[in-house]
Amino acid sequence: MTRWMRIVSSILLLGIIAGGVVAIILWSQYPGRFPILAIEVQDELKRVTESDIAEACQTHLDKGFFWVDIEGVQQSITRLPWVASASVRRVWPARILVSIQEQVPQARFGEEGVLNTEGLIFFPDKSTIPGQLPRFNGPKERAKEMLQQYHAVLEKLGPIGLSVVELNLAPNGTWQMRLNNGIAIILGKAELNERLTKFVLAYQVKLQTLISKIAYVDLRYTNGLAIGWKTGV
Repeated sequence: MTRWMRIVSSILLLGIIAGGVVAIILWSQYPGRFPILAIEVQDELKRVTESDIAEACQTHLDKGFFWVDIEGVQQSITRLPWVASASVRRVWPARILVSIQEQVPQARFGEEGVLNTEGLIFFPDKSTIPGQLPRFNGPKERAKEMLQQYHAVLEKLGPIGLSVVELNLAPNGTWQMRLNNGIAIILGKAELNERLTKFVLAYQVKLQTLISKIAYVDLRYTNGLAIGWKTGV
């Protein structure tokens, strides 16, 4: 065989191989080839349902195992309100394996939002929001600051058996809160830690015996505090 014929034969062979590869690729892309038969979730979930995940994945699974849009599946799942992060991978021969980290709620924010542990607001279906969460009301851009202040308040109030059911930050920067015993606390704009310390001391000494009569405590005074009494008590 001449050198020229060998070159032509090699080219033909490469063409046949390339054509075969293309044919296999096209064959594998046909929707009926290697279908995804199951979506398996690794984690035990509290608020994200299997139907939520299946619906999020559905539009990405029509190309079969080899050509499924894994990144698209992951992005669709991550857009679910209660999903903080997600990872997705193929498992031969016909499964998609999904790992999900759910949002951890810290507080309700306004009427419809929920604040997570990072101080970020998300908006799930109202029916899925836990009822025992405290409520925050304030500017969205200060949500993270409100979460930090909430935890600082709990450190002060926890030892005396109190917690916060509502935390408010007014547009002018004034902080107020309502405690689990019904008392409203006006903290003001500055020296919040010092004012909370003053309240804790007053509560331990006297105020806890007057809970049923107190409507609010105003801590914006340098040398003391003011008490608003319930009417008709």
